[in-house]
Amino acid sequence: MRIFAIACAVLCLSGCAAAPSMRGERGRLARQIADDAAAFNEAYGQAVSAQILLNILRGKDRLPRYYLAMTGISDSPSWRYRQNVGAGAIPLGEGASPWGVGSVALERETQTRPTYAVQPFNAETLTRTAFEPTAPHVFEHYWRSGWPRDLLVLVMVEAIEKTGANGERSTFTNEANTIFEDCPERVATDGCAFVRETRDFLVATSERPRESGIDMEHGRPLCGLIEAVGPTTPIRPIAPAAGADCDPVFAIGSTFVRLRLRSLDDMIYYIGELLRADATNAAPGEVIEAQVTVRAAGLRGGGRGVPLFRIAPRSAAPDGLYAAEVEYDGVRYFAGPAIGRSCGQEAEAGPCRDTAEEGDRSSSVLSLVAELLALNQSPDAIRAPSRLIAE
Repeated sequence: MRIFAIACAVLCLSGCAAAPSMRGERGRLARQIADDAAAFNEAYGQAVSAQILLNILRGKDRLPRYYLAMTGISDSPSWRYRQNVGAGAIPLGEGASPWGVGSVALERETQTRPTYAVQPFNAETLTRTAFEPTAPHVFEHYWRSGWPRDLLVLVMVEAIEKTGANGERSTFTNEANTIFEDCPERVATDGCAFVRETRDFLVATSERPRESGIDMEHGRPLCGLIEAVGPTTPIRPIAPAAGADCDPVFAIGSTFVRLRLRSLDDMIYYIGELLRADATNAAPGEVIEAQVTVRAAGLRGGGRGVPLFRIAPRSAAPDGLYAAEVEYDGVRYFAGPAIGRSCGQEAEAGPCRDTAEEGDRSSSVLSLVAELLALNQSPDAIRAPSRLIAE
């Protein structure tokens, strides 16, 4: 009986000691869930960015592009328990009855493997996601949200249409295969005419007073009006007709500028086309850059700018964090290195140099395309990664 009482006391003491252990277990579980959620978020982002980069590389080589929907990631651990119970007889002396001393063992094993689904879009979703022109309100959202406007116009706009006060109309087409050498004046191609017109348009919309000349009662109605920059005649915005969209319109002085927007697939193919000319001349293992520049990341006000997009094979990619990496034609390619800086002006050395390496905008391009890819899909196709725990 004394031995039995001692065993009971030991079990009670072990139960008391388990309370702090349970609190520690909850803390470890919370950290595990947080770490797993972050890891799944990273995996989801890498999967989406890699798909975009892969299709850009296909566009560079004039190959078909393919788009897949990736649903949320689920991690449902399975628990396996194993129990052992034993009792042995211990004689307590001659004439005494044997008392049993038992042993209990409990083991738990966790097996886990994330599950996810990657599948082609159906025809309706694919058309809406990849092949329909971007909705004007989407362009307006990005235009007003602080995104680099030169990047937005180059990537999202396929043509600029200008109408003067006399009704004369001029159209400038964004042809990537005719954009070379960042479009100096000596390059007389349709693509470079668009680039120079874009740069004039960006200057005009950034330097003149805005919203003067808006007359909501008597002004000339303009569907799709985004900004009025010193118009010479009164204007007013109107809503589009039912079931119709109006291209984004800017009133700049006596000129109306209309932007025709691309589809998502056109954007990806366009970026690939911009890389093609440089890829033709680049030696194996060298960085490939677009033939047109945008304002460098983190610099406000000028400098030489940086290529709109850059891809680097493994041999030319410094170690570090990248927005996207993918295997293509037997080579590992990287795009969008992490750029964390805030510079008021260009410097001769250090992170504030206005160079392609220090101001790479590729991650911004990948982010823009990824967000548009998400906006064009149904909510079920872009569910956030999740972790489900089942016991």
